[in-house]
Amino acid sequence: QQKLADTLAYFGEPKEAAEIYLKLIAAQEDADSDVWRDILRERLANLYLMQNDKTNASVQLEGIVRDNPTKYPQAHYVLGTIAYDQKKFARAAEHFEKAILLSPDLEAAYYDLAGTDLNLNQPERALSILDKARAKFKEKFVNEFFTAIAYNKLKKPDEALKHYSAAEMIATASDTNRLDHTFYFQLGACHERVKHYTEAEQYFEKALAKSPNDAETLNYLGYMWAEQGTNLVKARELIEKALKLEPKNAAYLDSLGWVLFKSNQSPLALPYILKAIELSEEPDATVYDHLGDIYTDLKQPDKAREAWKKSLSIESTEEVKKKLGSTL
Repeated sequence: QQKLADTLAYFGEPKEAAEIYLKLIAAQEDADSDVWRDILRERLANLYLMQNDKTNASVQLEGIVRDNPTKYPQAHYVLGTIAYDQKKFARAAEHFEKAILLSPDLEAAYYDLAGTDLNLNQPERALSILDKARAKFKEKFVNEFFTAIAYNKLKKPDEALKHYSAAEMIATASDTNRLDHTFYFQLGACHERVKHYTEAEQYFEKALAKSPNDAETLNYLGYMWAEQGTNLVKARELIEKALKLEPKNAAYLDSLGWVLFKSNQSPLALPYILKAIELSEEPDATVYDHLGDIYTDLKQPDKAREAWKKSLSIESTEEVKKKLGSTL
């Protein structure tokens, strides 16, 4: 029966093969058949995974780790990857931790656990597991990349840059496919946070060379130029392209309003800022600050003060306080 199921699976008859595996698993109820039952469960789980049926694959793998909680690290690892794909990050972390505990040399589990911790917004835990991997295995792109992301989350961009640079060097020497638009975008954003604008521009342009229609990169670079008051024509083009891709994105609407303001076109800028406020899921201090500047340029001081007061109620900054004080 098992050989028949294997043959059916091999020749592309997964449904019939699964039915036989399930009957055989149900028949193995006595304690002496644990190993055989686990083998059948593993084959059935692999069959389900080949069909992208993660739900039924999880049922079989959960059965393996339930009956043998300390015996199969790979089952825990696969369960972790399934939970991660389903965005069940807490559950994924549990399985990755168990896989590492049972098999300390399972390198991939360290990086997957770190990535899961980052999704759980626990960068300190991610750094801890990455340090353990760094001490145990040779340097890897993924370790440096995740370390950089963790430091970014901790608002330590200078530390993040060190690890982004290390990741770039490793990938350049061993696997340039790692240097995709996402990597270059994050590296550009990190440079922008520490006011390395020339480097930021270079990396954003590398990101756009890889993915010309990435709306986030188009907007980020355009907004950075607008903030600096440089390349305003090109900045507007990039932001307008981002808005065509995502016409209801509040951040991109704010960016377009801001670049118009910087281009001395406040009457055109105002509707975009107001639309950004309307579409924002949560009030944004920066958008209200922009609104105050635009109303000031339009000679509407009462509305400007109202906008800056709203900005300060969301996030208090000395710059906005000075603006508000200057109108009293």
